[in-house]
Amino acid sequence: GVISGESPDTAQPLLSPSYFVMRALGPFADVREAPRGAADPYVRLLEDGVGVLVLTDVGTLSGATLNRLREFVENGGVLIRFASRRVAAPTDTLMPVRLRRNERVMGGALSWDTPKKLAMFSATGPFDGMRVPADVTVSQQILAEPDATLSDKTWAALEDGTPLITGERRGKGVVALFHVTADSGWSSLPLSLAFVETLRRLTGLSAIGGEAL
Repeated sequence: GVISGESPDTAQPLLSPSYFVMRALGPFADVREAPRGAADPYVRLLEDGVGVLVLTDVGTLSGATLNRLREFVENGGVLIRFASRRVAAPTDTLMPVRLRRNERVMGGALSWDTPKKLAMFSATGPFDGMRVPADVTVSQQILAEPDATLSDKTWAALEDGTPLITGERRGKGVVALFHVTADSGWSSLPLSLAFVETLRRLTGLSAIGGEAL
């Protein structure tokens, strides 16, 4: 299930984050997008029995939505989140890591001079064995607050050691965060085969509607 925080009157379908996600998931998953303007898209998709929820351009979760998604994950669902262009660093509890308030932009206050490439995939995470794509570069990201657990939760990192994808187990399920947007505005990841493979592997972690991998 894919839920977008984009405004329906401003979204450009072929440039939207949800378009990139749905195109990447299409070859191996039954993909359902929440109807734009639905009163509660989360309930709509959860009632359909989805085992994976992908949130694109969605900010901080709260209230009943946060509680429903927490229960979904604890019961075996996979929640995949992306950095949002509107709220770069959501602050709710359904995040694998604590985030800094400011994102790092090429040429910005917390900046680097050139786009960064990927350095590695963790040998203990779901991307173990994946080839590091040489063509993927990142020009903007949301940063994680350093703590003692960050290295264990970092499943993909940039060449400077900062996380690109973090994740952790919650109950029977998984919460994962891409520290870039799902479109090509912050990185070239959504244009690469690595995007398809990372989403395929994360989808395979769901314990709802089948056996977890």
